[in-house]
Amino acid sequence: MPAPELEPAFGYLRIHDASSEEVALLEKQLPDYAKAHDLNLRQIYRERHRVLRVAGLADWLLDGGAQHLIVPSMDHVSEHPIARLVFYEAVCLDARAEVHEACPAP
Repeated sequence: MPAPELEPAFGYLRIHDASSEEVALLEKQLPDYAKAHDLNLRQIYRERHRVLRVAGLADWLLDGGAQHLIVPSMDHVSEHPIARLVFYEAVCLDARAEVHEACPAP
């Protein structure tokens, strides 16, 4: 019997002020999480802008067929609660995908 196909997932990192060591650590967390949760991490988007840009996020997920978006944590996406909510809405409501936190804040 063939193994079941893993559900597609994308990763999202904000790296505008991260060191190369921090980026390497963050990049390792996402595939580790995907593997542990039976997801197929197809690609990782690296946001290099200081301002959170959600325009196009839903299109990126829909066009890629991703049903899951893995982030290090929602605090990694933004420290501002409203910005996190806007990001979450873009993923869940607009793209109908699920947000996964690889390392949620305590």
